[in-house]
Amino acid sequence: MCLKIGVDGGGSKTEIVALDPTGQVLRCLHKPASNYHVVGMERAVQHIIEGIRDALQEETLEGIGISLAGIDTPEDWKIMADGLKQIFKALALETMIPFHEVPVVLENDAFGALMSVRGEFSGNVLAAGTGTVALGVNPEGKVFRAGGWGHIIGDQGSGYDIGHKALAATMASFDGYGPKSRLETMITEHLGLAQVQGISDWIYRGQRTNQEVAALVPVVVEAARKGDYISQMILEESGQALGLLTKALLRKTKGFDVGLVGGIGRIWNFLEPSFLTTVQEEFPALQILKPIYPPSVGAAHLSMIEQVRHIVF
Repeated sequence: MCLKIGVDGGGSKTEIVALDPTGQVLRCLHKPASNYHVVGMERAVQHIIEGIRDALQEETLEGIGISLAGIDTPEDWKIMADGLKQIFKALALETMIPFHEVPVVLENDAFGALMSVRGEFSGNVLAAGTGTVALGVNPEGKVFRAGGWGHIIGDQGSGYDIGHKALAATMASFDGYGPKSRLETMITEHLGLAQVQGISDWIYRGQRTNQEVAALVPVVVEAARKGDYISQMILEESGQALGLLTKALLRKTKGFDVGLVGGIGRIWNFLEPSFLTTVQEEFPALQILKPIYPPSVGAAHLSMIEQVRHIVF
């Protein structure tokens, strides 16, 4: 049996799948994070290789697609490619698998998300979770991207963005220079703090990750459900921001549909009205597609695509 291996790695977990020749998932494994900006290059590579080793048994290997968060610049790609190349050589000696004869793709996680929408290297995807990026391929096969610039200069509309705005609104409510919000008490209680002022120590001394800030999204949603105007506005702004990002991509690809992938989909009913209002001003025929595969399966199919970056041994 000939397998394809897919790896979908982020800042909180890594999912690895093994697909049989019909595309069915034979094995699905989970490892810790593999965004090297979060866990470092050595641990990221370790988690990926451990997952691939565990996914392989006695079958023949057809291809490996590795789709990771944090692969945003050529430098990012080279760091991870060099690290993976060394460990693959060691794994080849251990398993007797000639990885140099197998296509091994390394790309940003948006590429696996794109392949998950239709199983094809075409169309558009909005990948929105802790961060955000939009990726698309036009009918001529040219790749376009919008967003994905990280939380300091980008990631508008993301889980991190929602959590960050909620923290800022909490402190504004407490100080009185902003509108009063339920977030003031709800976030304080959620974090297990005795008083609002403790948020400062929580965020700064604790050196909180983007994922921990994004984990405040359910609190914002609950406050919005209870009628908190500030929380409702934060979610509305998130939908608008994702709409602007999608419009920027559709202008480049000339597309009229977009797949929605990522954790933000769990609260999509709060974001969809402002998202659609924003996008349909320019693209009234927009369709939102549900992916047919998880991103890890999309990553496995990515291994057969020539237009993406391959690790050369």
